[in-house]
Amino acid sequence: MHQLQDLRKITFATIFQSLFLTVKYYLQNGLFSYASACSFDFLFSVVPLLMMVVSVLVRVLHASEGAIEALFKTVPELENYISPESIFKLTTSISGVNLLDVVLVLFVVWMARRFFASVFAAMRRIFHDQQKRRPLINQILAVAFELIIVVTAVSIIFSYLSLKTILTLPVFQTFPQLSFIFEGFLSEEYVAFLPNFLIFSVITILYKGAAGTKPSFKLCALAGFLCTGSFWVFRFLLHMFLNTGRYNLIYGVLGQLIIIMMDLFFFFVFFLFFAQLIFTIQFFDDLLLGEIYLLPKADDAGKFLMLYRKLFIRPDYLMAKYSSVTLYNKGELIYSSENKISYLSQDNDDTAYYVIKGNVTVTHSDSGKQDTFGPGQFFGELNCILGEIRSSSAEAVSDCQIVAIKGETFRLLVEQNPFVAQEVLGQVSSYFTTNYIIAKNENVL
Repeated sequence: MHQLQDLRKITFATIFQSLFLTVKYYLQNGLFSYASACSFDFLFSVVPLLMMVVSVLVRVLHASEGAIEALFKTVPELENYISPESIFKLTTSISGVNLLDVVLVLFVVWMARRFFASVFAAMRRIFHDQQKRRPLINQILAVAFELIIVVTAVSIIFSYLSLKTILTLPVFQTFPQLSFIFEGFLSEEYVAFLPNFLIFSVITILYKGAAGTKPSFKLCALAGFLCTGSFWVFRFLLHMFLNTGRYNLIYGVLGQLIIIMMDLFFFFVFFLFFAQLIFTIQFFDDLLLGEIYLLPKADDAGKFLMLYRKLFIRPDYLMAKYSSVTLYNKGELIYSSENKISYLSQDNDDTAYYVIKGNVTVTHSDSGKQDTFGPGQFFGELNCILGEIRSSSAEAVSDCQIVAIKGETFRLLVEQNPFVAQEVLGQVSSYFTTNYIIAKNENVL
């Protein structure tokens, strides 16, 4: 008996397992429907949010009409639905503040929060088992995120416009060394990436704050980058084959709206997919442990289930994390009812075992019954759940690779995974039924 060393957590198997789990829970959580809700509510929220941004720029920061037009040129799609001149005139025409203005402001804020409320509902669906926040906190955070987005957008836009205005002053024209600024990040080529940067920033903030499970900032930023990049690559490919003129010819003004709705839907499909990926990465060990415990037996598996077994039968991540992969030679004991101690843990035997390779025979000392466990199967977990001393012995009937799972880890899995709990409950029921029959026969004798 000896333990394997230098195991790697991240392998190709780990990557495919994480992607499979992400897609699986994405479909189970019905996130396509949430993507539709988010895209619909975004249309209700984008105009109020834009009005809030423009109002702050014009009434508080005294931005000019040219600055507002520059904002719309940065995102030209907005001009199809909103006139920058009309918004500028509407904002500047308000001379004072009365009760009606306050009501309108509250209405704008309330309409804008619809989008964030939908996002939080989708995130609760993804992180529902782990998220401990109360619904009221989510409502408060929805409004807070709305204000954060407005402040962030205003800050970035105002900083860009202010810097551009300052550098056009005659005093700065005498410094040719500053020309790299205009030719660099202030040029139209670089400014075109400003919406992407804003989208990336908003996505990262939403991933970090809306999850409720405190994912690391690096993980949220990576997911935000992948979401933004994947969406724009997909959008570029989609619009290469999408005949926008045909939609405008058939549907008229609604043609552009249909295309935007399509873009929004696929954006939120990507957004929720990478949110689900964050959940998978955060709780990958628990999810993986649940999958391998519920693996179908080789005899019961069809073609699809056989591929599923091959994907999960070797949990590289768990093997490396627990550093408890042990090789047993044929005929070697894994544990015994005589010494009451696990050879592997050298402690009170509070361990569940998973077979990666080979076969193990468990012999029950009270009944003499033998059970054989092969690759992809657990054994010894009932003692972990019931807290009883081993009344059986486990022996390797061929050369084996075994992973030992700590009792605390396995019991937590049973508490969090209802499917695992159902499977364990069935085994506990069979265990007590068998012991009851044995005890009854002994009393009869």
